Amino acid sequence: AASGSGAGEDYTYGRPARRSAGVPGAVLPSLRRRPPRVCVVIDTSGSVSDAELGSALLEVAAISRAVGGRRDLVTVVPCDAAARIAHPLCRAEGIPLVGGGGTDLRTGFAKALRSAARPDVIVVLTDGQTPWPTTRPPCRTVVGLFARQ
Repeated sequence: AASGSGAGEDYTYGRPARRSAGVPGAVLPSLRRRPPRVCVVIDTSGSVSDAELGSALLEVAAISRAVGGRRDLVTVVPCDAAARIAHPLCRAEGIPLVGGGGTDLRTGFAKALRSAARPDVIVVLTDGQTPWPTTRPPCRTVVGLFARQ
């Protein structure tokens, strides 16, 4: 969802279009796709193990790479029964994943959608033992479930 191909959204003269070669004397703009803003909601309830939280941080790092290393486009919301502070991404290792109570990811979705820079993609990393929002979020949503042994 974060790095998928798609049509360009905005014209730019930073890199001329390939079609410019066919029109001598004219520089045509090219279409460029803006990387999406991604909000990662991580389930930090008591049913999620430390190993699963570690794999969630690895996914956050991979998402950061998928948006071209633009850490300013990735935020992380730790969530158990209540959503915590939305952390802008500096390093995945520096994000405090606090929690340990019950799980209600509806608050995580609400926190993500209320953020100042509304996300284009919400990625939820959870064990699945949670109530879900009754309505579909207005942006693309990806749910990653932790494997249960």
